[in-house]
Amino acid sequence: MIVSVADDRDLGEVAAALVRAGLAVTEVLAGAGVVTGTVDGAAVAALSTVPGVVDVEVEREVRLPPPDSPLQ
Repeated sequence: MIVSVADDRDLGEVAAALVRAGLAVTEVLAGAGVVTGTVDGAAVAALSTVPGVVDVEVEREVRLPPPDSPLQ
């Protein structure tokens, strides 16, 4: 999960609230105002209700073909 936090909120406090809502925090990126982590599917909706959370998005894995692949 990638959680964007409002600029006017304390990132540490919001991260702590996200943990209470079920997020297992992987990183707190202060420069970007973002918290990343994993969460059980049932708790995803709860993350967006945390005060200070602007956006919650599912992190996706993107795989590109090798440079010599005909699928360029």
